[in-house]
Amino acid sequence: LDSFMAESIVKLIRKLALANRTILCTIHQPTSEVFALFDRVCLVTEGEVAFMGETKGALDLFSDAGYPCPNNFNPADHYIFTLAIRPGEEDKCKQKCKDIVGYYE
Repeated sequence: LDSFMAESIVKLIRKLALANRTILCTIHQPTSEVFALFDRVCLVTEGEVAFMGETKGALDLFSDAGYPCPNNFNPADHYIFTLAIRPGEEDKCKQKCKDIVGYYE
């Protein structure tokens, strides 16, 4: 989907959620506008929950854990980059993810 269609679908899903429907979905690299439509998120790394709760709470948790989101940066991209396991940096990345998961727990 292009970003316009993704936003349209997420807006429709949001309307269903506001009508007391339970919605579970995954989204790949959302724009900041699309990400802002989500009330709650679950961020997973290495099979473990790094964060689950209100979307705004993820910013606080990552900041408190030492990984603040830069100003004017898409929070979704920040979570993806922070939780990614990069080739050649696997040990360092896995430790960072373990630290974030531990901070959440």
